[in-house]
Amino acid sequence: MSGLFSINDHVVICGYGSTGRVAASDLATDGVAHVVVDKAAEQVSAAEADGHLGLLGDVLDPEILKEAGIERARGVILLMPSESDNLFATMSARELNPDVFIIAAHTSTHARAKLVRAGADRAVNPFEESGERIGAEFVRPAIMDLMRIFSQDIDADQEVRVREITLEQGSELVGSCLKDADIRGQMDIIVIAMRKSGDSTRFNPDPTHIFVPGDVLVCMGKLANLKKLHEMGRGIRA
Repeated sequence: MSGLFSINDHVVICGYGSTGRVAASDLATDGVAHVVVDKAAEQVSAAEADGHLGLLGDVLDPEILKEAGIERARGVILLMPSESDNLFATMSARELNPDVFIIAAHTSTHARAKLVRAGADRAVNPFEESGERIGAEFVRPAIMDLMRIFSQDIDADQEVRVREITLEQGSELVGSCLKDADIRGQMDIIVIAMRKSGDSTRFNPDPTHIFVPGDVLVCMGKLANLKKLHEMGRGIRA
């Protein structure tokens, strides 16, 4: 319990059923800090016996989410049996931390759409995706996105490509950062790597790096969207 006061950049796992157990184990294996929250004392005891940090409480109470460090967390995995509980917790988590990455479980198609509208970044069906895959969202997010892209059947005009986008003087992106530009959210493009002017290529780029002329973004996305981003990277033409 005392570890909760110092934990940050962690994942809050809500519900320690079979899927929660696998997800927590996967995060622990990869060294990702996490805390398990469950309203059943026996589940919290089981989590602690497995070596995880546990918190007894109902995540439908925003104060419990705060106690779990939601405002400092990198992500939340909502695995309650009730879809309505996951929906309510999604809204609470998004309100408490607008930047947190939320994965919420569902078992019906209509609930998936509701969870996404409520603020979930991922809505998953535990019967279709293993707990290990869910946990991997926070360990290897770029790889998981690539797997999704290449597992989809796409039309020729929606072909996925990798392109380098060079930011020129006068580009509207110069002066902003990857986080603020929200290239992924706005254009459905993944920035795989970035090469600062005069530097080597770095994967998993710093989201707070302020773009300057000469920066090169290695991006993956649909060709039409990449062309739009290329135009945004160009400087002002006379």
